[in-house]
Amino acid sequence: MPYRGFPYFVAESIGANRSNSPYASERHALPDRRHGVRYTASPRSERRVSPHRPCDTVCPSQAHGARAHTKLAISDVQPLRVLAAVLVMALVALACVLAGIGIAHLLTGAVDSALLEEQAPFANAASPANASLSTPPSAWKQGTVPQLYLADTQWSTRPYGSSTIGNIGSAPLCLAMVRIDLTGDTVTGPIEMASLAQRRGYADHADANALLTDGAAEAGLVAQPVAASELDIRRHVNAGRPLICALKSDDFGGRTTCIVLSGIDERGRLVIVDPSNIERTAQRWGFDDIVQASTGLWAYTLAD
Repeated sequence: MPYRGFPYFVAESIGANRSNSPYASERHALPDRRHGVRYTASPRSERRVSPHRPCDTVCPSQAHGARAHTKLAISDVQPLRVLAAVLVMALVALACVLAGIGIAHLLTGAVDSALLEEQAPFANAASPANASLSTPPSAWKQGTVPQLYLADTQWSTRPYGSSTIGNIGSAPLCLAMVRIDLTGDTVTGPIEMASLAQRRGYADHADANALLTDGAAEAGLVAQPVAASELDIRRHVNAGRPLICALKSDDFGGRTTCIVLSGIDERGRLVIVDPSNIERTAQRWGFDDIVQASTGLWAYTLAD
């Protein structure tokens, strides 16, 4: 029907608790009371709120269809990872081995150094300078005392007595120097003299007196005892006879050793060759220094 020139429709519905009254209406503006017309409409529907539903428990998914308890297949093995693991283990093992070798070398070096300090009878006897400055056999000649040093690698490690030539071999070296001075022989040197002393048992004696006398006779030399005095020493040196002096002094390492008295310089001081130390060989010594430290003196000549 029209209302003020506009058509409208009236819809009616019967609710559950309402009667079908043509005058019931929820709208109060259309139409108004002047027309005396009412209409009914369906009641408001109540909004039904669904009850809260708690969320389901979330269970972690199992990878690859729950294969946790299945056996490892060959196809699952990754060769590159296995190779990398093997290489890492090999590198770790190699590093451990190298570290162990390094520690062993350090410990061995420390022990060897301690043993050398205990056994070495003379200061600076094992100096590398001593080893390199021995007079070579090609320069040995009659009338000149060669400089031969205990630390020379040609003979330093050879056995002698209870140790080696490098440690306790000053007597055979001095005897070799005297023999070279008197004969010019380039064949019989420190090794041959030390071998003679070993064969005859001189190397086992507490002192070198037997080697410097009886051993010298076996080498073709005559040893003449010399008094520990400046006058007697001068007499033999001026006659061209080399002398071997056994001595013990703090100036010569504090232990018994042997040196060769080879001459007298222009200032009247003794020229010596100390097989234990090249620095002492380079010095010139007063007669009193040698006489006071001497424990035995012998002058040498060739046997007839």
